[in-house]
Amino acid sequence: YVKSRIATPPPPSSLDLLQEYYAHDMWQLLVCCTLMSRVSSWKTKHNTISAFFAAYPTPSSVLDAEPNDVLKIIHPLGLFPTRMKSLVSVTQRFLEMPKFDVGLSKDLKIYGIGEFGFQSFLLFCRGDISIKPKDRALSSFAHWQCKYKKEMAEKKAADGEETGNKNVEDEQSDSSEEH
Repeated sequence: YVKSRIATPPPPSSLDLLQEYYAHDMWQLLVCCTLMSRVSSWKTKHNTISAFFAAYPTPSSVLDAEPNDVLKIIHPLGLFPTRMKSLVSVTQRFLEMPKFDVGLSKDLKIYGIGEFGFQSFLLFCRGDISIKPKDRALSSFAHWQCKYKKEMAEKKAADGEETGNKNVEDEQSDSSEEH
């Protein structure tokens, strides 16, 4: 139960995507995606989502909330009835599924989580960089992640070569001292 809810967030990028702020918590990431949908202003999204999580930091607190109190916070985003239904659906599924997962197939579909939310989940919580997102920001992030992972692998290989070469030199030095 718990293990299926643990995210593996990526390192921060220079893209400053809102999903990066919430990738450490699957539920928060999915809520973030439902709240940011169809809103263009980064500042409005960021301020509203931050205020939402300040008031409702846990799934249980959302289910216990009065809808009018939630409305006061998320009003700047518009589409309140749809967003509230999405918040409740994501939260209930997160709490109720024996093994938490999200998908677009009927058995894993959660109301309010479409392709953007699903791909965000895969990229930010599952670390799946094999997907090819249609969303420009997600595509940029996936590209950045691939580049980052390649650079880290090259750095690790270079560090290993340096360490390996140093050890060989040390061994040669040690053996010449013995003779």
